[in-house]
Amino acid sequence: MARRIILRSPLAPDVLARKLKAVLGGRGREMKAVGVTGQGTDRDMMLFYFRPDVRNAFPRSLIATVEPDGDGSRIAGRIGAPPSAAVFLGCWFGILTLFLALAGRWMIESGTPLGDGWRLIAIPLALMAFGGWLYRRSTATAKEDEAAILAFLADTVSARPV
Repeated sequence: MARRIILRSPLAPDVLARKLKAVLGGRGREMKAVGVTGQGTDRDMMLFYFRPDVRNAFPRSLIATVEPDGDGSRIAGRIGAPPSAAVFLGCWFGILTLFLALAGRWMIESGTPLGDGWRLIAIPLALMAFGGWLYRRSTATAKEDEAAILAFLADTVSARPV
């Protein structure tokens, strides 16, 4: 779900970290109204796009390491949904599929008519539809969020793709 990304900034890692801290603030900072936020040091960073009053189960983020690269910095990491999103979706749809298979097998073996056992099929299918809707809703702004994170790095620390 996340893709690898490598960026290069002309700033040294310590200068990059100071600049990120100045823009993002420290631990006691107030949240921004809307925009890219997160944290960074001279070794790693985690940035995401924040929208107040919007709950996103699978937020897009950049999790990267910062390494010296000549007179600048190399930012290498992954941008996209967190790994927990794939684990959750795999478990959600896997368990519901298993339940559907077992319910279908039980209905066939016991000779239960579809009119009597339709709930065993309808409820997991409705939960699958809900999971699909949740994923779709959470990924509706994915491309814009990723572009905003990369634009933030380009504007703040002059980071460009390699």
